[in-house]
This record gives sequence, structure tokens and C-alpha cells, in this order.
Amino acid sequence: MNLRFRRATNSDIPAMSAIRLAVRENALSNPARITRQMYEDHLERLGQGWVCERDGTVIGFSCAELEGSSIWALFVDPAHEGLGAGKRLLRLAVDWLFASGTQTVVLSTAAGTRADRLYLAQGWQRGEVDGDGNVHYLLVRGTTIRRAEANDLDAMWAIFQPLLAGGDAFPFGEGFGKATFQLHWFSSHPAYVACAGEQILGMYKLGANYPDHGAHVASATYAVALQAQGKGIGRALVEHSLAQARREGFLAMQFNYVVSTNAPAMALYRKLGFKIAGTLPQAFRHRELGLVDAYVLHRFLEA
Repeated sequence: MNLRFRRATNSDIPAMSAIRLAVRENALSNPARITRQMYEDHLERLGQGWVCERDGTVIGFSCAELEGSSIWALFVDPAHEGLGAGKRLLRLAVDWLFASGTQTVVLSTAAGTRADRLYLAQGWQRGEVDGDGNVHYLLVRGTTIRRAEANDLDAMWAIFQPLLAGGDAFPFGEGFGKATFQLHWFSSHPAYVACAGEQILGMYKLGANYPDHGAHVASATYAVALQAQGKGIGRALVEHSLAQARREGFLAMQFNYVVSTNAPAMALYRKLGFKIAGTLPQAFRHRELGLVDAYVLHRFLEA
């Protein structure tokens, strides 16, 4: 077996298109929807592509889109599956995006497929399944999420302190000290941290919103280090918490107090399916804006 990987060119488009139409999973309902111009755009203007050849025949390809920080296409001829071509094509696309300055890569694929299992096995963060049956994946450069340990306390407190000082997201004030923080994050609700190597970049804690008759609804609190914001860490934490809540048997997730003027958080929560279940009028005293509303957000957790 002789596999060769190289940069894709426009002359490869007929072979790439033939593979795209031959796949058994993630098949196109309307083959005319993917045009030659779209291939050309992703090879020359929007991103870059790669092909895998076996004995001179193209058997698979991938395309990365720079503006969307996404994998636009990854397909292998069904007759040549199981050779490792898909993994290498995926790595070429991801490495190119990271080398281009991307910090977070996203993609989607049909749930329950070989591709779904491939991305999960390669360490991607599995997210939501949308109404069309597609599951969304996220890969943050060099980041892993694990259970928080007692010796993480100092690093976690160092992240939380500047966020408190900002006075624009958390209800706690200057009297919220390290001992209280420790009780909040290392008591009844388990905490998780997002790490790049040994460096902690963000965290969340997850548990039942209320005990007993309300214990089927989860709640969570998130915090991302100031220097790591805008790089996909927050989304990775929320996605991880939703998956963890499902594993623990919760039926829904509810946030009791989200400051209405926290635009990045609200945009992310809306994107991940949360809806405003209630408004708390002027419930938060914003350091710069004065009295602003806070929201109660809710979403159900599909199986």
C-alpha cells in the first residue's frame, strides 16, 4: 500500500467530486448543491485542500476554511476506508488552520456515522445534535478539560479574581475571598478545568440546580481567564458541561442569573440552544452601566 498526501489543485476537483458523491454516509440529498465553483473557492480563496493518492489514484480529500475556522470537507472513497487516510487528511487541515493563527476549529457531521466516531476518537469535543441530525464538534488548540483537583485552587482563584474586579458578570463583590471561593468550587458540586499543557485557562462547576424535586435540572457556573477569552475556551467548557450533565442523567440545564449586558455569554448560550425563561428587572448593579436586568436561561438536554 502506497499512500501519498499532497496539496489539492483545481485539476483534482473531478476526483474530489466523485468521492463526495460516492460516500454512503453524509450523502448529499441534492448533488447539485455543491458546485465546482465552491470547490475552487475552498482550494484557492477561502482556504486550502489536500488529497490522498493510492498508487496514483485520489482516494480521499479534505478542505479547510480559514474565515470560518472550520473543516469544510473530509471524505474518503468507501472502497478505501480503514487505511488511515481520513485521520491524516484531518490532521493536515487542522494543522494548517492552527498554523494560520486559528485557535478553535469547528465542524459538523451526521450523528452515529464513522466520521462521528472518528472525531470523537481524535479528541474533538462532541457537542449538540441539531434538528437535522448533525452533531457539532469543536477542537481548541492544545486544550484539554479534566476534573479539577485540590492543587488547582490557586490557579483557579487567580482566574476568578480579575473577573470579580470587572464588576460586569458575577454578583459577588470585594468581600468574596479565597476561602469562600474554595467553598463554592470544591464542595458539593464538582469542578472541571480547561488546560493548555499545565496552564489552566478556564473552569466550570456543575450540579443540581435544586435538591430533591428539582434535582433533575442541572446548573453550572463558568469562568475563562481574561487572556484566553475569545479563543473558544468558553464554548468548549459549556459543551463539555452539557455532555457531562447528560451523562449524569440531568434532563435540563438552567442558569439562574446571567447578566443581560454580558453580550459574549448571551450570544454563546443562544447559539447552544438556551432560551430566556425569565427576566429579573434591574437585578444586577453593573460597575459602569448601573442597574441592568439579569436573565434566567433554560434548555432541555436531549438524550
